[in-house]
Amino acid sequence: MTDTTLTLAVPGIEKPLKIEQDAPLSRCTTWRIGGPADFQIRATTPDALIAAVQWGNEQGLPITVIGGGSNLLVSDAGLRGLVIISKTIGERSEALLGINPSASGVELTAAAQVPISWIGRYACDQGWQGLDWAVGLPGTVGGATVNNAGAHGTELKDYLVAIRTISLRGEITSYDRTWLNPTYRNTTIKAQPRPRDLVLLDATFHLPHGDTEALMALAEDHARYRKETQPTGACAGSTFANPPGDFAGRLIEAAGLKGYAIGPVAFSVVHSNFIVNAGGGTAQHVLELIAHAQTTVREQFGIELHREIEYLEKEHTAP
Repeated sequence: MTDTTLTLAVPGIEKPLKIEQDAPLSRCTTWRIGGPADFQIRATTPDALIAAVQWGNEQGLPITVIGGGSNLLVSDAGLRGLVIISKTIGERSEALLGINPSASGVELTAAAQVPISWIGRYACDQGWQGLDWAVGLPGTVGGATVNNAGAHGTELKDYLVAIRTISLRGEITSYDRTWLNPTYRNTTIKAQPRPRDLVLLDATFHLPHGDTEALMALAEDHARYRKETQPTGACAGSTFANPPGDFAGRLIEAAGLKGYAIGPVAFSVVHSNFIVNAGGGTAQHVLELIAHAQTTVREQFGIELHREIEYLEKEHTAP
């Protein structure tokens, strides 16, 4: 990694943004896997994200935006161009951009950078229904919206009203929920090939009034359930989407792959749909493990497992 560090001044932001060169993306993914980015900027606010996109445009760089780094596998070769890490640090309440009460509830606008678990717990604490399922979930509002995340029978789309995006050309546009066309773990934005033309700036939700005590109890139940049933450590969430009428984890375990490892990465013994990196794992290890599970489940049960995690290759971000 080089020692050269550039900076980018942003109006309204006291400290300039740091532009790192040859920055290892393993620091920015929950799998702790990923080669270097040519350039990397951490953008903790929508204004910083807009400035970073504009800088990338001025430099003629392909642009990739990463949120919390979960649900994501980055190539061992790294990524070309500019990688923007869109995630808050410090005081997360600053990422709440608008709270508009109404008789039926509240319209809450949250920056893409805010952790989805934090905003879920915050909503419960305020007595607002609709985001309790997100407590304990990794990732950010941006990533959760683009992927239409969900749990416990609820998906993000169920309470989503609108989003605001910036294109890689710098155009800021608002869209309603219908335009996003959210389906199971997919949206219009996610379906775009990399580098995607649209980057999420913020999302607006309509959250009905609820009982604070009951919502906080529900949030704690969800967090406890995740701790009891999902592995800790370096993992990226569910590896495969559940096939219709079944569960990917059940199929992997039934195929005899619970705990199966390639190098230092393995299907978790806690939940077979999670791959855990014990340290030193590579993207190639993960890809081989995924391919082995797909082949084994197909041969034994005739069911095709489709990746829920997204794989970013260096070639996908080349100019």
